Amino acid sequence: MSKRLIILIVAIGVFGLLTYLGFNVILKAKEKNKISKRLEIIPEFQFLTLEKKPFTKANLKLNLNTIFIYFNSECVFCQSEAQSISDNLDSFKIMQLIFVSTESIVTIKQFSERYNLNNKQNITFLYDNNDSFSNIFYATSIPYVLIYDQNQKLIKKNKGKLNANGILRALKQND
Repeated sequence: MSKRLIILIVAIGVFGLLTYLGFNVILKAKEKNKISKRLEIIPEFQFLTLEKKPFTKANLKLNLNTIFIYFNSECVFCQSEAQSISDNLDSFKIMQLIFVSTESIVTIKQFSERYNLNNKQNITFLYDNNDSFSNIFYATSIPYVLIYDQNQKLIKKNKGKLNANGILRALKQND
């Protein structure tokens, strides 16, 4: 094969690869934008309470900031986050916290009791019996926190640990 043919093949290969990578970047940007749009307002959902009753968006209290926390009881970051919220319960009195997990109801109850977050008027623990939270809210990690304002508009989306001060700071910056 001649040198020119080899250079032509390499050039076509490089051009093809760059085109493919550019196309993928554009697709990912569009998907990210679509996800952001979908999460701008709390989406419709249905999970179960620890009493196995359906809990949907309609059950949320109106005119309150809403914080969704997707967790797993064995996650060290989730445990730290729960402890931080427990240590600052007074700061969360006028908002609703919605903890969601795919773990068993028994495990979720134990977690809520361990961090003294059970039996609080403004804290709800939900069982994601269909493993749908991650699809509805685009959760790709645990913990995953979504903070919504009083009008159910997204203030902050956080992948990974976010302590009580981080949540409160996001809410204060939004005021």
